[in-house]
Parts: sequence; C-alpha cells; structure tokens
Amino acid sequence: MKKALLLATTGVALLLAGCSNNSSSSKSTSTDNSNATYKTEMTKGNDAVTDKKYSKAVDHFTSASKAKKTDKAHDSKIQAQNLIKAKKLMNHREFNAAKSALKTVKKQDNGNKKMVSRAKTLLAQIKDIQLNRSNFKADIKNAKQLSKNNANGQAKVLLEQVTNFKGIKGKYYSDLYTQAKSLLDSLPSDTDSSSTTDNNESNSTDNSTTDTNSSDSSATTDSNNNSDSSSSDQSNNPAANGDFDVEKKEVDGKTITDDDIAKARQQLTSDGVKNVDAWSDNDIVRAIKNAAKDGRSTVRQSDGKIQ
Repeated sequence: MKKALLLATTGVALLLAGCSNNSSSSKSTSTDNSNATYKTEMTKGNDAVTDKKYSKAVDHFTSASKAKKTDKAHDSKIQAQNLIKAKKLMNHREFNAAKSALKTVKKQDNGNKKMVSRAKTLLAQIKDIQLNRSNFKADIKNAKQLSKNNANGQAKVLLEQVTNFKGIKGKYYSDLYTQAKSLLDSLPSDTDSSSTTDNNESNSTDNSTTDTNSSDSSATTDSNNNSDSSSSDQSNNPAANGDFDVEKKEVDGKTITDDDIAKARQQLTSDGVKNVDAWSDNDIVRAIKNAAKDGRSTVRQSDGKIQ
C-alpha cells in the first residue's frame, strides 16, 4: 500500500514538473517570436525612412511597438508622423506650423538620425521659401505704388522678376505669381516704349530750339545728361557716377548667374533702394562681389560702389 502511494505521488510530481517546463518553453518561444517581429518591423521602418516613405515607416514602427514596447520604436513613429504633418502644412503654405512640427522631429531623443537630418533640410528649405515670398511681396507692393505714380516701366521690371522666377508657379509661390501676373497684365501695353518716347519727344523739342551744328547738339546732350545725373532719383544708381568698369561674373570661384542677379535686385528693392531697375547687371555683379568680401550674402546699396 505504501509503495503504491509513493508511486502515485512521484507520478504527480513528474507531471507537474513537465507542465512547468512546457509553460516556460512556451513563454520563451513567444518572447523569441516577439523579438524577431520587433527587429523585422524596425528594419522595415528604417528602410522606409531611407526611401522617404514616411507613411509606411509609421506602419512598421507601430507594428514594432506592438511586438515590443521600446522608446526607439515609439519615438521613431512620432518622428515619421511629424514629418508627414510638416510636409502637408508646407503644401498649404502654413510654414510656421510646419517649422514647429520639424523642430519636434529634431528634438526627439531616441528617434531616427535620418529623420533628424531630413527635418533640418526642410527647415532650411522653409527659410529660403519665406525669404523669397517676402521679396516677392515687396516687389508686388512696390510695383503697385510705381504703377500709381505712372512709373509703369519700373513696375514692369519688378513684376517680371517675380513672374520669371524659377518655380514661381509651384505650390509654394503660386498665389504670389497670380498676383504679380494679374498686375503685370493690367499695365499699359506701351510700357516698354513709353519712357523712350517721352525722351525722344523731349530731345526733339530741345533740338528744335538749338542750332543744328553737331558740336552744339553734343553740348546740349552733355548738359542734359549732367542735369539728369545730378537729380535725386539717380543718386542710387552707381552708373550715374561713371562706374562703368566691366565686372567678371564670378565670386569665390563660383559663377554669378542670372538668378543670383535677380535675387540681388530683390534684396535691394526690399531694402528700400529706389530705381533698382536703373542699376545695370554689371552694377549688381559688383554689389554681389563687394557683399561677399564683407562676408554677406545679402547686398546693400553701398555695395554698388567701386571699392
């Protein structure tokens, strides 16, 4: 009887031990599976980030968090969500809100370094966009005022700087393109020839009251030019002081492009310089080079002078 009881007790103990081992093995297998799923989903999420497919990245980081809750998976998911948010805000020209979302991406403690880098790139892009928009708005505002003062030729120059800007019809600037194009189309069709016609009529009147001798005509012309150059409107034009040296279109080993020249004109206009259209491209090139010597990328009126 005692032997039978002993055998029964031993059998129960062995059965319980077997169940315990099976339970531990099951838990271990479950943990291994979770870890494997986590690693796989994090890898896929990071690959999606590399491809700039942030919606896919969010899905994979979410799956990784379900498999194994970590700060890395959580913060990577938040980063990707904010990059998606920032891009949508940029497309709607809500740049300040977009900057806020991108700064959150940058400050995420345990996130993805590539998303931090992407956020920095987009922040720099927004800075350039906002600067361009500010310049375009200033050009349009000044063109409206010039048009009211019947200075349609100058207004046209400013508006064409806006409408000819590369990418002006894109989502970041299309509203300002529409404004500039509408105002440009409203200017008189003879804008190009109006100032020339006025000057020709003036010269014709002057010539009719003077001797037809060529030397006298030259003297009259010189006198008129000296009078024009002394007027306050020409005081902002470096060419009015006889600065006609041809400048090489190069600064710090880089070619100064037409876009660089147009951008410099916008900067001068935004800075309140009058008659920027009277500056030749040569004057603008000189200004860009002088600004560079001073360590600046933004030109000023004083940069137009020969140094």
